[in-house]
Amino acid sequence: MNICRICQNEKGNVSYLAREMWFNFRDEFEYIKCAHCGCLQLAAIPEDLSKYYPEDAYYSYQEPPRKEYNALLLQLRKIRSRHFLGQRSFVGGLLASLSTKQEHFDWLERAGVNFNSEILDVGCGAGGLLLKLQREGFLNLTGVDPFIAEDITYENGVRVYKQELNELDRTFDFIMLNHSLEHMPDQLGALQKLHGLIHPEGCVLIRVPVVDCYAWRKYGIDWTALDAPRHIYLHTVKSLHILSAQAGFKVTEVVYDSTIRQFQNSEQYLRGIPYKDHKNEFRKPEKKPFSGKEKCQFEKFAELLNTLRDGDTACFYLRKKSGGD
Repeated sequence: MNICRICQNEKGNVSYLAREMWFNFRDEFEYIKCAHCGCLQLAAIPEDLSKYYPEDAYYSYQEPPRKEYNALLLQLRKIRSRHFLGQRSFVGGLLASLSTKQEHFDWLERAGVNFNSEILDVGCGAGGLLLKLQREGFLNLTGVDPFIAEDITYENGVRVYKQELNELDRTFDFIMLNHSLEHMPDQLGALQKLHGLIHPEGCVLIRVPVVDCYAWRKYGIDWTALDAPRHIYLHTVKSLHILSAQAGFKVTEVVYDSTIRQFQNSEQYLRGIPYKDHKNEFRKPEKKPFSGKEKCQFEKFAELLNTLRDGDTACFYLRKKSGGD
């Protein structure tokens, strides 16, 4: 495959050979980078990717620990959540000042979500984020992931279904794809399905790695977010705009949210150290490769890159096109 599956360009595309480095398989895969839209994509998608999602090791499938909270604490969390979502109050502000605002509140506030909104998390693993949202006061929470062992129903009402996206047949106010779109073979089909699942005034949040970034330019095939072959598509801002428009969406906002991982893990791969290798020096306290000062510098640099719109991950907010778009 030398034709871009996003924009159909076939001129000037460049080939790269990348290794699987998370589980130390080291299998090699060819990626093609489109000269027009910039999307980096697997040249040939394997028929069976299950080998690269081992149930006993892949992080998102680990069932989160069950936590018990008393009614008063849950009520206080809800007051704080309401404050984070823009409904300010003295008590909410006081509670907020005593804690760190977690990033999901930014997504929810930008999307205009409330406690009664129907929320879907696509590719949610065992549903850890949904359980967190339930504790924060949200009521209608659903997850889907085709790679979990079986459906999960939690005592608090959160449900996670072992399903493909195209098996859903109801609508939602807010749909999240937290680093799951890049794993899907049929990109346009996925967004077209999302277009049918989202209410007319609803919002779709797509959080993905973006290849038009400093980390790709610095590390190339050792860039941690490449994650061959699980990441089938590594978009650019341009390619995701093209894809969204093809599916009937407009991208209303792009917010960068890259972290220190783009440096720590990429340096690990650059040195030939797989993430899960039992000899991984990055996971041995006595052999930490970076000092506290260096980690602080990485964190500040990640923040700067986000400000410069050059970080390696971003949040894309999608809404249905209106008649005037």
